[in-house]
Amino acid sequence: MRRPYLASTAVLAACALASPGTTTAQSQQGPPIEILHGFTLIDGRGGDPIGDAALAIEGNRILMAGPLEDVRARWERDLNVITVDLGGGFVVPGLVDSHVHLATVPNRERAEAELHRQLYAGITAVRDMAGDGRALASLARDALLGEIEAPDIYYAALMAGPSFFADPRPQASARGATAGEVPWMQAVTPETDMVRAVARAKGTFAQGIKIYANLGWNDVTRIVEEAHRQEMRVWAHSMVFPTRPLQVVRSGVDVVSHVCRIAWEGMANAPTEYHHGRLPEYDLITPDAPVFTELFQEMLARGTILDATLAMNARFDRMIEQNPDNSTPRRCDTDFARGLVRQAHAIGVPIVAGTDFNTPPAAPFPALHQELEELVAHGGFSPMDAIASATRVAARALGIEATHGTLEPGRSVNFVLLDSDPSADIANLRTVRAVWKNAARFARSDFRAR
Repeated sequence: MRRPYLASTAVLAACALASPGTTTAQSQQGPPIEILHGFTLIDGRGGDPIGDAALAIEGNRILMAGPLEDVRARWERDLNVITVDLGGGFVVPGLVDSHVHLATVPNRERAEAELHRQLYAGITAVRDMAGDGRALASLARDALLGEIEAPDIYYAALMAGPSFFADPRPQASARGATAGEVPWMQAVTPETDMVRAVARAKGTFAQGIKIYANLGWNDVTRIVEEAHRQEMRVWAHSMVFPTRPLQVVRSGVDVVSHVCRIAWEGMANAPTEYHHGRLPEYDLITPDAPVFTELFQEMLARGTILDATLAMNARFDRMIEQNPDNSTPRRCDTDFARGLVRQAHAIGVPIVAGTDFNTPPAAPFPALHQELEELVAHGGFSPMDAIASATRVAARALGIEATHGTLEPGRSVNFVLLDSDPSADIANLRTVRAVWKNAARFARSDFRAR
């Protein structure tokens, strides 16, 4: 259940600041202003950490963030203020996993368990990249209202060419109806009424449209233009088969997913339909080839965000190494993918941290921490770059940067209190002490694996 944050003198030192000029009636208007202090602030805006910092909040809104001295001065004569010492540590914005799948094959109990684990690990929002829209709407509603312990859920309605819907995954996500005909899983052809198709997708309460596969460039462009006209985000695979990565970017999508498939841009011949069975000929090209430089410069110019899903490839490699006789297919040259991420990052392409996989249920932390550690270890990221990828850049990918992603005036109260400094070592994002999600506080000590 949702736990509203309350200053507790048994746990946190709290005191009221008063002045003779403030009346009791004034002090009772609305929720009190809380000044949280006693920590180093990493506000997500790209600057250096701020020592001896404070956050002034009112309900679910940040009023001020910065040095404690400045924040205290702003409210030194206001009676309707409570100060709370958080007892040391480091505060970062709430994290976002920008690529999850909660309901490909809907299982409410399993989804709630994963969401519970994500929240207590510091994740306050996720981007679900298409599944059963009925299940996703239910989960998103309950997460928003605090009826389940979960990050806020933003999700996609999927569009693809008709041939894609023979795949068992969209069939599972449309169970009880026909994949390709339901509003959250629509088949698109040149004859599709795109105004109606996008309106149907929007009616599922999805925040974005995912363009998956088996669509030509003209149809990709039609989807993007109409979705943007109806104020929906567009999130696409980097290779849509037959539409290549550069064409996908030039169509105007907001985010492209899976760095591995960007390698197809450098191939003379590529499949015309989606499948896992064929890989690019990696030995024919290098990550710093001009074809990729052109692509990344186009992404930079357009502000297109890359959802790299880098750790997933390393995970497949480990699975194959541990059991070389199993049937897990190798889907990517991981070193090539890492080289592409380093190249994109060096050029300045915005990159979000997305996972597209789960760690085992008994693991104490979800996959996002592996993605962030992979970006630092192999993607050319500093720890501060990685934090930005899961906060400020992720909020842009979702279209919620006006209210999320940084800790500054006007933003909602979503942040993580850590025991150790993540700017020194990204693994310190695992030292979670407490999480504030929409002003509700969740202590890590209360976490129990489900």
